[in-house]
Amino acid sequence: MRQRAKGAEEPAAVVEADAEPRTPVVTKLMFAPVKIVAKRVAPRVSTRLYRRLWSLIDDDAPPPRAEERQDSVAKLALALAIEGACAAIVSGLLDQASRRRFARLTGRWPGRRAKS
Repeated sequence: MRQRAKGAEEPAAVVEADAEPRTPVVTKLMFAPVKIVAKRVAPRVSTRLYRRLWSLIDDDAPPPRAEERQDSVAKLALALAIEGACAAIVSGLLDQASRRRFARLTGRWPGRRAKS
């Protein structure tokens, strides 16, 4: 058995095993159109969800907008919070669903794996 001198580097196979595996370029290129479609659809879906949620809060008036003069700043803050939450939730769920479907079809996950 050979002994290594102090300060000698580890073999390349050991170093590569510890490194995080990268997503192949081909997988990134194949996932790009799927990602573009998901990014275009998410705002439309979140806007519909926001409007439906707001109709449950205030059925008479459309949701308040920051550019318009408001009687109630609290109502505007609530509307903006709901709108932001809808956008984040829909975007995240749609991204995750498109990645799962892509992985199911191709056998490769398009992105980083979760650290365990």
